[in-house]
Order: sequence, then structure tokens, then C-alpha cells
Amino acid sequence: MPNMTIFAMDDILATGVTGPIEVLNIANIQAGLAGAPPEQRFSWQVISVDGKPVRSSAGFLIPVDGDARQARQSDIILIPGFNHVSARDVTSFVADLPDGYMSWLKARHQEGKVLGAMCSGTFVLGEAGLLDGHKATTSWWLTKAFRRRFPAAELHPRDVVVEDSNIITGAGASSWMQVALKLIQRYMDPPIANACARILLLDRDASQAPYLKAEHLMTSRDAAIERAIDYMRDHVADDISLAQLADMAAMSERTFVRRFRDVAGMPPGQYLQKMRLDIAKHLLEETDQPLERIVGQVGYSDVSSFRRLFKKEVSVSPGVFRERFR
Repeated sequence: MPNMTIFAMDDILATGVTGPIEVLNIANIQAGLAGAPPEQRFSWQVISVDGKPVRSSAGFLIPVDGDARQARQSDIILIPGFNHVSARDVTSFVADLPDGYMSWLKARHQEGKVLGAMCSGTFVLGEAGLLDGHKATTSWWLTKAFRRRFPAAELHPRDVVVEDSNIITGAGASSWMQVALKLIQRYMDPPIANACARILLLDRDASQAPYLKAEHLMTSRDAAIERAIDYMRDHVADDISLAQLADMAAMSERTFVRRFRDVAGMPPGQYLQKMRLDIAKHLLEETDQPLERIVGQVGYSDVSSFRRLFKKEVSVSPGVFRERFR
């Protein structure tokens, strides 16, 4: 019987505790209906550092089943997201976590336990060094801070859930559904996982791409590169050459491309494309302008080509994006 331990802390999002449990309970019900033996069904517990109840970010008191000593036999350790309003708050919070907590997580990882985390909880795994060399995701608004703090992790910001060996990371605060489904797929038969996905109306192809902006991918500050980015923004409807951008940054084209990659994690042309798509998304959300007009305002002339590019990069068509986010 796979056992899941949810490690709760003050200021966590309560749904990060209750949500995965509810999903696994649905899986157990479906397993029972399918005639699966009891030993294939999930069990769970909630623990805290000291075994005392924790208070969620909304003020709910969450009871726990004990402290970390009771989780040694668990197969799965899950870390919910916690409610902080800025990336700086998140990084400060995880930096102040007790060394004993990090050592405990590392020991469970070395024992081969499955470790999962959602949203800002992914920073806990990163701070423990457990994401080094692993694929991972995090919430779209934390991508910049994540890249800067955990450069050895392979961040996949478009993905809502990423599974790499025994580590599962979820993007947003509600990604506990996708993370829980990954656990069901790992420990139960595919028909049960499929049934749970249908019951939960879970979109397995969900992406963070509609929410990502080029600025979320920046990893550091560089005044010269920022001048070039400002020039891109001011002339987004125009043809912009590499030579113009390098002149704005007062450096050679070769040096400019290298520096730009260091700061933005991508070449200038790709960044400009993302910026243009960001502005197009904003205009689709905030105005009634037809797509034909928007395309011209962001430096494109062929509406059909732009529509294909938008669908490729944002995962939905311009029309669907406008319907979903207005």
C-alpha cells in the first residue's frame, strides 16, 4: 500500500494538503470498483516539524498526525505551496528553513522516496539541492527567481507538471491535481488513472505558456542589455536588426549576443518574438481590436503565420486566448 506523507508548514495553502488527499481517495474508490486488492490503494498522513497543528495562509488550523519521525516508512513525501506575495518572500522563507528539515528531505531522497512539490514548495526541494541536474517546473511568476537561485536545475516553465526520476514538481498552486494524478499513474493501473482524470475534468495537456512573459525568463540584471530591451519595446512594430540592438548596448554584435544569452537565457531574436507575443496577448485581453490590427502593431504582416506562431508558443489560438482571458 503506497503511503503519502504531506509535510505541512504555517502559511501553506490548505488545498495543497486536502486536495491531493481527496484525489487519492477518488483513486482508492475507483480501484475498489475495479476490484483492485487493498494493498494497491493509497494511505496518507499529514505531519509538521514538531507534530503540532499548522495554520494555513487563510487562517485554517490544520491538524497533523505527528512529526517527521512518523514519515520514515512513507513512499511519497509531498510539499504544498505556501502563500507569499513575492519571489523575494519565497526565497527568504526557504533560506530560513532549519538545516534539520533540509537534511531530513535529503535522507528521504537518498532512501529512494518519491518527492513531490507544488508552486512555491518547489523552492524547498531546490534549496535542499535535490533539483540539481533534474528537470523541474514552478509557477510562472517564480520562474525568474527559480532560475537565479537554482541554476543547476533544468527548468521547464511551460509545463504544469514535470516528473524526473523520483521527483515530481507542479507549477501553480492548484497543480496538486496533476501531481496527484502522476502518483496514481505510478502506483495504479492506467484505467484507474484515466477514470480519475475524467472525474476531475483534468486537462493533461495543460500548459503555463499563456501566462508566461519574456520578463519571467530573465535571470539577472544588466543595464546595457536592459537598454536594448527597452529599445525593442519602444520599436516593437518595426523591423529591428541585431546591429541596432548591439549599438544600443554599446558593444559588438558577438559580445551582445553572448551577454544577452547570459541575462535572458535565449538569443535576442527569440526574446523579441516572445515580447511581441506578450504585447499581442495584452491587446487581446484588454482591447476589442481585430487580430489583423494587433498583428501589425507587434511587427508582423501575415495574419495566418502569426496565428500559427501564437498557437505554437502560447498553446492556444488567439481567438481561444481572447475568450479565456477577457
